[in-house]
Amino acid sequence: MNVKKFAAGMTAMLCCAGVLSYLPPMPAKTYATELVSNDFEANYEGWYGNADAVKLTAKYGVGVDGSRGMLVTGRTSLSDGASSSKGLYLEGGKDYNYSVEVYSPTDEVFHLSLLCLDEETDEQTIVELDSKAVKAGEWTTLSAHYKAPENSYEFRLTITTESTNDFAFDNVKVTGKKNNQTVYAATAEKGLKDEFADYFRVGNILNGGTIRNSAITANIIKDYNSIECENETKPDATMVQSQSSGTNVAVSLNSCAAIMDFCVKNQIGMRGHTLVWHSQSPEWVFKEGFNASGAYVNSATMDARMESYIKNLFNAIKTQYPGLNLYAYDVANECVSDDSNRTANYGGAREPGYGNGKSPWVQIYGSNSFVEKAFTYARKYAPEGCDLYYNDYNEYWDHKRDCIYNMCKSLYEKGLLDGVGMQSHINADASGFSGTANYITAMKKYLSIGCDVQITELDISTEKGKFTAQQQADKYKAVFQAAMDWNKNPSSDGRVTAVCIWGPNDANTWIKSENTPLLYDTNNQPKLAYTTLTSMIPKSEWGDGTKYTGEVKPVEPDANGWYFHSTFEGDLDSWEGRGAAEVMTSGRTAYAGGEALLVQSRTAAWNGASRTLNTRAFQPGNAYSFSANVMYFDGDDTDTFFMKLQYTDANGDTQYSTVAEGHAIKGQWIQLSNTNYTIPADASNLQLYIETAETSNNFYVDEAIGAVAGTVIEGAGEGKTVIRGDLNFDGRIDGADLALERRGLIKGFTDNYAKLAADVNQDGDVTVADAVLIQSFLIGKIKEFPIETKPIDTVAMEQLFAGVTPATSFKKDGENNPLFTQRFGADPGWMEYNGRIYVYTTNDAFEYDSNGNMKENSYDVGTINCLSSSDLVNWTDHGAIPVAGRNGRTTNGAAKWASCSWAPDACHKTINGKEKFFLYFANNGSGIGVLTADSPTGPWTDPIGKELISRSTPNCGNITWLFDPGVYYDEETGKGYLAFGGGVPEGKSADPGTARIVELGSDMTSIVGTPTTLNPPYLFEDSSLIKINGTWVYSFCHNWSVPAGQKFNSADIGYMTATNPLGPYTYQGPVFRNTFAQGLDNNGNNHHSIIEFKGKYYVLYHTRQLEIRMGVNGGKGYNYRSPSISEATVNGTSITCTGSHTGVKQIESLNPYATVQAETMSNQSQGIAVNGLSDTTVTGTKGSWTKVSGVNFSNGAKTLTVKACSKSGAVIKVCTGGTNGDVVTYAEIKAGSTPEEITVPVVNSVSGNKDLYFVFSGDVTFDSWSFS
Repeated sequence: MNVKKFAAGMTAMLCCAGVLSYLPPMPAKTYATELVSNDFEANYEGWYGNADAVKLTAKYGVGVDGSRGMLVTGRTSLSDGASSSKGLYLEGGKDYNYSVEVYSPTDEVFHLSLLCLDEETDEQTIVELDSKAVKAGEWTTLSAHYKAPENSYEFRLTITTESTNDFAFDNVKVTGKKNNQTVYAATAEKGLKDEFADYFRVGNILNGGTIRNSAITANIIKDYNSIECENETKPDATMVQSQSSGTNVAVSLNSCAAIMDFCVKNQIGMRGHTLVWHSQSPEWVFKEGFNASGAYVNSATMDARMESYIKNLFNAIKTQYPGLNLYAYDVANECVSDDSNRTANYGGAREPGYGNGKSPWVQIYGSNSFVEKAFTYARKYAPEGCDLYYNDYNEYWDHKRDCIYNMCKSLYEKGLLDGVGMQSHINADASGFSGTANYITAMKKYLSIGCDVQITELDISTEKGKFTAQQQADKYKAVFQAAMDWNKNPSSDGRVTAVCIWGPNDANTWIKSENTPLLYDTNNQPKLAYTTLTSMIPKSEWGDGTKYTGEVKPVEPDANGWYFHSTFEGDLDSWEGRGAAEVMTSGRTAYAGGEALLVQSRTAAWNGASRTLNTRAFQPGNAYSFSANVMYFDGDDTDTFFMKLQYTDANGDTQYSTVAEGHAIKGQWIQLSNTNYTIPADASNLQLYIETAETSNNFYVDEAIGAVAGTVIEGAGEGKTVIRGDLNFDGRIDGADLALERRGLIKGFTDNYAKLAADVNQDGDVTVADAVLIQSFLIGKIKEFPIETKPIDTVAMEQLFAGVTPATSFKKDGENNPLFTQRFGADPGWMEYNGRIYVYTTNDAFEYDSNGNMKENSYDVGTINCLSSSDLVNWTDHGAIPVAGRNGRTTNGAAKWASCSWAPDACHKTINGKEKFFLYFANNGSGIGVLTADSPTGPWTDPIGKELISRSTPNCGNITWLFDPGVYYDEETGKGYLAFGGGVPEGKSADPGTARIVELGSDMTSIVGTPTTLNPPYLFEDSSLIKINGTWVYSFCHNWSVPAGQKFNSADIGYMTATNPLGPYTYQGPVFRNTFAQGLDNNGNNHHSIIEFKGKYYVLYHTRQLEIRMGVNGGKGYNYRSPSISEATVNGTSITCTGSHTGVKQIESLNPYATVQAETMSNQSQGIAVNGLSDTTVTGTKGSWTKVSGVNFSNGAKTLTVKACSKSGAVIKVCTGGTNGDVVTYAEIKAGSTPEEITVPVVNSVSGNKDLYFVFSGDVTFDSWSFS
């Protein structure tokens, strides 16, 4: 049809109606309930011709009121018409109103139909929504109300007539209740596009199926700002044979219409893929008469066809989707052969032909000369802002890489090419053919041309489980990191401008789901690779990926010189809880405005509030000004606050630097401020945090500011250090202070600080008695101020405890094993440091089935217990270290890649003048990890972000159970060694060959050389390593298949010796019999460590005795284990040890005059729990008690100071000899939630060595105690 004639007829109709607008107005849109509103004023809105011959053209003058409408031409059958899928915006089971306005210059009967598909069966439901006889020249509305069946998708609207005449339509609408899951409503959740917004685009692909999946498109909107069609823009999807003639290649966007519409609606950029390719290009386009059976055309004809196709496709996109941000296009794809002979002698051209990897382009041109022509045409017709790329796979293969480089360098120098597309279909192996080094080398080589690089089709295969999820995550991270590093410090004009994933999830991958190559799993849930990527950049540094610029810009301060200003008025402003602390905004108090940041639920002084610093604002090596105001209501009268910086130094160690310090009194704001704090030059991973020196009470933060160096920030002012008697705070006590004391008694004190200093006897009141004490101090009658203690009503206390029945213990009198009963602990490892033995155990904890019934231990453990002792009887419980970040029962695990933490062992070493601590553990049976810390109790960090030993480690791939590390650091040689492994391959019980030993690197977090195979006889598991009198001792647990006649039995602990730590080792015999054989429990394997402490040797081991006594499973137990220790006898190379419930004798007494942590115990009753991490507390209820043994009261006792709290108020009775023994004193604890120090007098004298019991009358949180 003559389009001009069609439009002229409509113009005449408008004139007759009196409408004189030359440029038609844009119809107003109302989105209140409009789920679909297509007026074609800008884009084609996903509409397409439903047959090859049908052509849709949006033109001004053919719409309602002369607006831009859609003209349908080229119809050859009654079913030909216009279609569009609206499944992105609609869902089954919902009522919708459908309408469209239609027009024809001839009388026509119009039909509006809807096709829906069932999600489970794909069964079609086709309904005719409306049909009307429409008079020539009149706009008429087709409309209907319809509810599609539940579980429907697709929602394909089609408009047809009962002839093949041309027609027009406009203003397609679907209204109903707006769903909050409407796809084109941009998600507020941030994702990968935002994380890397300052570096490059992050993209993915869609196809005709995934575009209809709302779960997938929701993730697309969250994570990506680039979309590529998987197949829908390839030549076979866009070329139309029936409409092509001569040298003109007709095109259609029907296949990609929905995806382009999605990109426009959601403002997502698009990569085009691809124009010229040997594959998925229809054979007919290369043949005479556009007939696949014809002869190949000559190169001149193919030139014209190529130009026609490129021109028509780009023009179609510009015309139909002018709002589409087509930012890049793969002009030529996979033109370089994998054959090294062809890259060396044929310019990389593929073999000529069609199919099986051959190229019809080479068939016609004889070489790759067509590539330059394709870029020439693309440069001529591409939309403005569309960069042109050459794209290929195996792009990291040296000979192919160099060929691609040479071709692209030439094209770039001619101004035809903008970048190289690296497809990046690789596996998870860090080395090898597609290893990280080869890959990054290729990336840098292409960038050295000066052109850009885009990673276009990234997927990283695990090759059916050959590689682990951790290896895959590491590889993804390495690719992203390499792109970031280049963009931050480029060596040429080129940049990495996009990293695009080739598939939304593992259910939609071209290389089969079993290879799990993508970031989301088959259930569309994020995998370790995804969470690893999202942890690469602190969230405070994420940008807005919807506004991608590709430039790394420094953050500029505001007009005040401030980089951040946290007011906490309803907004946390990126502040987070540190450790166990929780943060929230609170209106209880504020330094300025109406709210402040409340920091609560703290279990240790270091638990505070932290904020990640954006290194684009706070650059290492530069100075800045920091300020925050802090205050507290509960706890001690005074407290010390710190503002500190946590960072990672050049050695990968975590450091803590003090920015500011302040001394506060209860209820008064103070300012922590430093106007010129220099961030260390080697710092990374910067976290500014606020904590207290010793307390764990709640506190508030307000007006936290980071600014340009030298900026003076107004605040509450610095606090004062309160010294009793020093009322003028000049650091000494003199007559001026006595004068201020007397004046304050008469007229009152100037502030709370002075009043607190005036209360020298700390009885809570300032009286004449305090003035007398200052005077006595000045004339030398006293050398220190006494602390006033109130007398104890012992009668009332005795009456109170008459109603308290002490709880029972799972340990009998005289028993020191197991080491503790408040929790379980298996597989004990050890480390000696500074006169204490530190024991680390697998944190066994009760497991329950779905019905709430206790079940057999499945070892679903992600934490490691830490306890220590100086006397081997009183053990301090330092809590459970969170290790396995992927374990569902663990929060804040240090090793984000690990799913379990078993069988730990530890050591320490002086590195660069600083003591470093190393904790090794097993990630179930798949590998060995290592954590580091600056103290034996942590906090622990992951120095390498992956397994230290894995199945990819040489000589470790065939170890049945890759677990049970045993480490020993030899101070004589300065070298560390690690033994590990276990398991019994079928038929190899006598010599499993699954044990290994390896030297550790000087950093203790790497290995030297290939692990050596050890051959302990009848090995099962359990590695321990120690050096005794110059001889190396490797010990282990025998398996369950030891035949009769051996000098050891099944599940005994055996040992071997060697003069060289790497062997060879000679078997010596058993060192420790199976615990069942010794009557210690009712069967089970063993796990041990041979240790040296204060000149003697011991064996640490575990038993099931505690769970037996608890009555678990009727006394049979479910394999929950507890640690014990017994002394060993060493005589030359002979080592023997016998276990017992009695355990070892206390090797030194306990000093009661130093502060003793309440979690230090030799025994405890049922109901006792230890809470927190590193700096822990003990909790108990009425009748609960703890015990410490061998307390040496060599100087007697006058007062007891306890630090404790009780929700409802309680008393701690302190006695000797037993829970009902001789009373030493009572400590009454007032109701409150924060531990406070309480000093009470001793009511009965005590001397000599005593066992001390602390008995609770009610709920108590107990922190520490000491006598004077």
